[in-house]
Amino acid sequence: LWANENRIYFVFLAWIVLGVSWGMLDQGWDLITATHFAVSALATGGLTAPPVNSDGILPTDPAIFCGFYCLIGIPLMAITLGHFAYALVSGHVKEMEEWALTRPMTAAEYEFAKQHLTTVKTTHQSDLRKTTTSSSSRHGLNLSDFVVLQLLRQGRLSMETFNVLKKDFELLDKDKTGVLSLEEATDGIQAKYRQPVQGINDFSTV
Repeated sequence: LWANENRIYFVFLAWIVLGVSWGMLDQGWDLITATHFAVSALATGGLTAPPVNSDGILPTDPAIFCGFYCLIGIPLMAITLGHFAYALVSGHVKEMEEWALTRPMTAAEYEFAKQHLTTVKTTHQSDLRKTTTSSSSRHGLNLSDFVVLQLLRQGRLSMETFNVLKKDFELLDKDKTGVLSLEEATDGIQAKYRQPVQGINDFSTV
């Protein structure tokens, strides 16, 4: 109950109790009025204001407390509500991810992965000629195909992102073998993302 993700609720509840206690002890309000002040002040929907003096000015002590209470409490309430909304949504997202992982793969998904995901080409070189065989003729999915397909099924990877990554891969794959060598991966990525900064060409320092 006192886990890190639940502590915000106890902090918020303690802040509400502070507002209610101040209203009852300092202002002499009843429980309902004090609770209305404590909650409505943080919800920015208008608060039950302490009485003003004969000049129409809020006395110093109540003004200081109300300002401090709202200054800390309003962001605290926003964080608490955001955390609560995340808790509600994350449970649904987790259920959908588990459903996507456990439901059987369809034939259409299998064919999509086989045709559109990673394609590995092997080059056979003889004395006089080279022949290239595409893995599109292979009889199954490899691990990388399976992982990408599962990410797509869970909604963690969009097709737009996949197409961008695929395009980057094809640009880095200069010899078009379908496999990145160490030189292609490191040199290609450095050339793409390195930005010259005052003559410094070391990618690791940019």
